[in-house]
Amino acid sequence: MKDLLWLIPLFPLLGAIVNGLVGNRRGWSHHATSRVAVAGSGLAMLASFAAIADWATSVGTHGVHINRVATWIPAGFGELADGTLGRFTIDWALRLDALSAVMVFFVTFVGFLIHVYSIGYMHAESP
Repeated sequence: MKDLLWLIPLFPLLGAIVNGLVGNRRGWSHHATSRVAVAGSGLAMLASFAAIADWATSVGTHGVHINRVATWIPAGFGELADGTLGRFTIDWALRLDALSAVMVFFVTFVGFLIHVYSIGYMHAESP
């Protein structure tokens, strides 16, 4: 599951792209665009729950999952303080540890609830 951490931000992004580019131009109803938005948020929530469950069962609550996406700055080799050569790079990475697990749980869960509530609250309004 650690390799699927990138799906958590991808699902809401895809929902926003579909609603922004396709929804208005195709004449989709308010209900159709609402379903796409809730689906993106809900899938992100489910992906985060699955990633947290996998993290907790595989490495325990003291471990960390790291999914390196790409190398941002490959600076090469440099001399360290002890005189040895070390490689210096800055990576784009997705990390799942105890703190980020709590944050991703609350952010995706509350975000999903906000989507559902706002759609129910605004359903009587005309677009």
